[in-house]
Amino acid sequence: MVMATTVSAQGRDDKDAPPRVTVTEIPGGGTDTLLMELRDIAGLDVRDQEWFANQVRGRAFRLEGITGRSSDMMWVMRGGSIAVVVNMVAYDEAEYRAQFITAESGTVAHQFAIDRSEQGLNRTGARVVRTELERFLGLGGSPAPAQAAPSTPVEEPASPAQPTTSDAAQASSSESAAPAEVAQLEEPVDPSDPEALRRRAAAEEEALLNRLSRDWLWLRAYGRMFRKDFMVAGESAIFSYKSAGFPGFELDVEAFPFGRTNPEMMAAGVYVNYSHGFDGLNIVTTDESGQENTESVSLQSMVIEGGAIYRLDSPLDNNNRQLRFKLGARYDAFTATENPMLPSTSVISLVVGTRLVLPVIIDAFAVTAQVDVAPVSVFSNGADVFGTDSFSYGFGTELGFVYEFIDNLFMSASYAFRLTRSDFTGEGESEFSESDAFDMNQGLKVGIVYQY
Repeated sequence: MVMATTVSAQGRDDKDAPPRVTVTEIPGGGTDTLLMELRDIAGLDVRDQEWFANQVRGRAFRLEGITGRSSDMMWVMRGGSIAVVVNMVAYDEAEYRAQFITAESGTVAHQFAIDRSEQGLNRTGARVVRTELERFLGLGGSPAPAQAAPSTPVEEPASPAQPTTSDAAQASSSESAAPAEVAQLEEPVDPSDPEALRRRAAAEEEALLNRLSRDWLWLRAYGRMFRKDFMVAGESAIFSYKSAGFPGFELDVEAFPFGRTNPEMMAAGVYVNYSHGFDGLNIVTTDESGQENTESVSLQSMVIEGGAIYRLDSPLDNNNRQLRFKLGARYDAFTATENPMLPSTSVISLVVGTRLVLPVIIDAFAVTAQVDVAPVSVFSNGADVFGTDSFSYGFGTELGFVYEFIDNLFMSASYAFRLTRSDFTGEGESEFSESDAFDMNQGLKVGIVYQY
């Protein structure tokens, strides 16, 4: 609701707001000179390169090379209500290429040559950029100075933002072999043709949606070894249970379905995690006649967790870096077949957590780190054994690595532990009173991760 209200209010304000223009850092110097010149234009909102960098990083995009990634530029400019990004490219030691990038497609809509001095962009060059920008935005700018380089676009070697005539011919000749949307993205666009700009923007958006439709689901399956330590100490009774390692499995799903139809929601998703361990032990009891009896007890350890997840990493980056935040609920149950000594317990917790996947040395190999905090937990099943009321809380962590050995298929291994503390008040069954409980679950897991 907050997002919808903000966007709606922003849309109303933007109708009367002046066009917003920002500049990138100029190689060789002269950025401040250009900013001062552009800020003299009446009816223009000019922002500096630091403001633009914050807009880029705030949307989890990489600043390096952003001007060459049209999809990233398009969403940054639309999100920041930027009409034009002025980008100065160092063509050689004596010349710049001034580029005007627009939000319709995130690509260069107009470019021209500017003389470069020893100090970078000088005052004369800045005035040329100002004149061209006024003309481009229809603000009534005067013609460029006589000694300035021509304002018509200059052909240069092929680049994703500005194909050459020969490249366009090659794309046309191979149009039958390439998808229609790819050919449409590669053809030159006349900045004076609004219909061509509209088609280019529609093609860019379709390409982005196609990419998001392929990068929205993560499936993880692990084999696990569990170990559980559970201890309760009261005023007149103590209970302690320590298991050996026992086997199990874990399944984990992350889905970001909203971005498939609405790119603005590509960072929001849902997650579900389920783990199950299988254990057992023999309990020796003595009856009234003094005879010992051995009873086999089957133990099940089950954890199910789910909720909302938000990713700060961009799904359009071609690397394995991830930064996720989650908010959810967890149900942690430990059940034992009916026996006189070992109670079944369960805890329901609110969970807040984050996970980092950071490539090291090579993109295919990354270290993983995860931290979970359960600020509020409710000890449900088994609470009457240890007290009348209880308050629980806990935290957990996981460290490991992930390796991509085939495209979109990863191998993962990690160690994890989770600790829950419970404080009981009142008197419970089996002579427990004013008890404190510690429950620690830990283990190793190895598995396969698949990205769809």
